[in-house]
Amino acid sequence: MTAGWAILRQSCQLSQISNCWLWWPSTRTAVFEPKKAIKEAPISLEIELKLAAERGDLGAVTRALEARFPGSAVIGQRLVSTYFDTPDCALQQSGAVLRVREQDGRFVQTVKTEGPAESSLLARGEWEDRVAENRPDLRAPESGSRIPAEIAGELRPVFVSEVDRAAIEIAPKPGLRIEAAIDQGMLCSADKTRSEAISEIELELKEGDRASVYDLALQLLEAAPLRIDLRSKAERGYRLIEKDGEAPAAVSAEPIVLAPEMTVEEALQRVGGACLTHLLRSEPAALAGKIEGIHQMRVAMRRLRSILSAVRDLMPEAEHRWASDEVKRLINALGPARNLDVFATELLPSARAEAPDQPGWDALAAATERVRAEAHRRVTDQIRSPEHTASLLRLLRWFESRGWRYAQSNEPGEGMTATIGEVAPAVLDRRRKKLRKRSRHFRRLSAHDRHRLRIAAKKLRYSIELLESLYDEREVRPFVKRLKRVQDELGYANDVRVAYGLVIELGRSTADSEPLADAGAQLLAWHQRALVAHEERLHRHLRQLNQAQPFWRA
Repeated sequence: MTAGWAILRQSCQLSQISNCWLWWPSTRTAVFEPKKAIKEAPISLEIELKLAAERGDLGAVTRALEARFPGSAVIGQRLVSTYFDTPDCALQQSGAVLRVREQDGRFVQTVKTEGPAESSLLARGEWEDRVAENRPDLRAPESGSRIPAEIAGELRPVFVSEVDRAAIEIAPKPGLRIEAAIDQGMLCSADKTRSEAISEIELELKEGDRASVYDLALQLLEAAPLRIDLRSKAERGYRLIEKDGEAPAAVSAEPIVLAPEMTVEEALQRVGGACLTHLLRSEPAALAGKIEGIHQMRVAMRRLRSILSAVRDLMPEAEHRWASDEVKRLINALGPARNLDVFATELLPSARAEAPDQPGWDALAAATERVRAEAHRRVTDQIRSPEHTASLLRLLRWFESRGWRYAQSNEPGEGMTATIGEVAPAVLDRRRKKLRKRSRHFRRLSAHDRHRLRIAAKKLRYSIELLESLYDEREVRPFVKRLKRVQDELGYANDVRVAYGLVIELGRSTADSEPLADAGAQLLAWHQRALVAHEERLHRHLRQLNQAQPFWRA
């Protein structure tokens, strides 16, 4: 590519180093060059929550704000924002956004970046300046210094947002100010060949406690069915010009960076925010019918439940129970669809390939797709429901405000003030001990007990994934490799166990169930034979895992 700039992201703490650029010249030799202005101006954070809405519901949201906060003026604005980048979208690849906005004949240039790793999902870096015209200005004192001079000549408009905004500034009490912006309009590619509608509410914290943003969002949810949408207009614009018509891709979990000196409370807050962000980032793929989207949503919530379980003795029982119930509610909606996805895409094709002439395969496949489609529809309904949004807002607020603290004193429990570096080995020891206990007399374990063993392996793996940044990756990797191997093999056995119930369910959903039942029996028998054939290998892998030296005690 002709130019490639990247902002140093999680590994480079933006709050300490501000804005760092990586440059790949034509020789492909990587050279790190921090901008000279970096140390002179610390990062400025924009604290904002975006809520998607149907266009017909925006009026109800406006009226709800006016009724709840009488006297707050509604200011109408017409905003036309042009987004700039190089032909190869070097700024986008770096995690930066460059925008020039026209409002009332004036132009404002803005550069935005992802927020610091230690910040909440509400925060992003932001720098602004007034400029003379609708084009990037490198001389602008705040934002201009963050545009690499080497790419200035390659910048061009890539997309434009045209928005009618109703802005309401809310100040319900001293020290708290939130701007609610109700936006409707269009997002268009620069060549006007592609477009999509904008219909959303932005809640930007101007002053005060971040948890107040979630409180306001919960109040607005009473007026209209809103959804949290982490995608900025810039993110939607890049998708519009790059992947027209393609369903959103599933998103895997981002690495979580912890420091040994962090308190347990700080670590829990960071992990909780990361897991909820993972779930929210996975929702678009799930809504588009992608099975990996549902899988990643489920992984996000299981990781969150794992960390809550790990610290349950360090917080008030009522708080742990409340948070766990919220997470369980989110997980339960995903389970049936995920089970049917595995059945349809893994178990059924492999068994059918071994015995293609078996009667009833078509009937079994058709019944599976019919029931599976209904399960996916229920997931879509759940994601779009106000109850789902409310659960996420409550959990996000709980982590933002550290809601596990004792109500009487607003102080963390004693264990929460210990460092995560001190606590992590004990957490991993407990998880490993549970795994080894449940693997005793492995050959005599029932299907149910092997399921419990699989859960123990999964919890150990999730705990390691959430805490692994505290340890040397070279020591973590061999242990995790052994653990993943066992988890996958136990997971296959559990998929077969679940398949027995699914075959019965599918038979009940079909009028002529005999051919389906015959195919189902063939499928179960084939996979059961595979499990028996792999039994010795699984036992050996489990023994190797149990004998492995735990890296956290090295």
